[in-house]
Amino acid sequence: MEEKKFTLFGTDLQKIPCFKKTFTISTYSGIAAGLGCFVITSRVKRSADVAVLTFAVTTLGYWFYCRHNWFRQYELAQKLNSSLHNVMLNEGVKKETSDA
Repeated sequence: MEEKKFTLFGTDLQKIPCFKKTFTISTYSGIAAGLGCFVITSRVKRSADVAVLTFAVTTLGYWFYCRHNWFRQYELAQKLNSSLHNVMLNEGVKKETSDA
C-alpha cells in the first residue's frame, strides 16, 4: 500500500524538519488556551481569538526555536563528519606488525 503524501505547492511537508512537532504543539496549545479562556470568561468570540492568537504565537516561537536547535545539531554533525574524514585521510588504517 502506498503512503499518502501531505504536499503544499509541490513540497512534501513531512520532509521539512520540525514541521510536524511544531504544528502538533501549536494546535494543542491553541485548543487548551481557547478552552481555558472559555471556562473562565464564557465568551465564545474572545475564546476563539485567544485560541488563534495562541496558535500563531506558539507556531512562530517554537518553529524558530526548533529550527535553531536543528541547525546547530546539523552544523555539529557536519563538523564531526569532516573531522572524521580528515582523520581517515591523514592517518589511514594502521597495520599491526606481529613478531611471531
